[in-house]
Amino acid sequence: MSGAMSVVRLVATVDRIEGECAVLLLPAGEQEVPVDWPTALLPSGVREGSKIKFNLSRDEDAEAAARQRVADLLKKLTEGTRE
Repeated sequence: MSGAMSVVRLVATVDRIEGECAVLLLPAGEQEVPVDWPTALLPSGVREGSKIKFNLSRDEDAEAAARQRVADLLKKLTEGTRE
């Protein structure tokens, strides 16, 4: 079902923490892009200047399961309209 798995790896820098929100600087080519991130979703001990690793990939299993749920629901709905 799936081809070669693509994983994007990046390291963000915690620029600042403002209450319940941290501002992460994500690398984007030659620049850094600020992104607001909930502090509750950060590892413990993170503070301004900390580096955070991200590994991003598609969850193809969850996507397939969601497509199947939608297909099942559509089938149930269309079968219910036939009389």
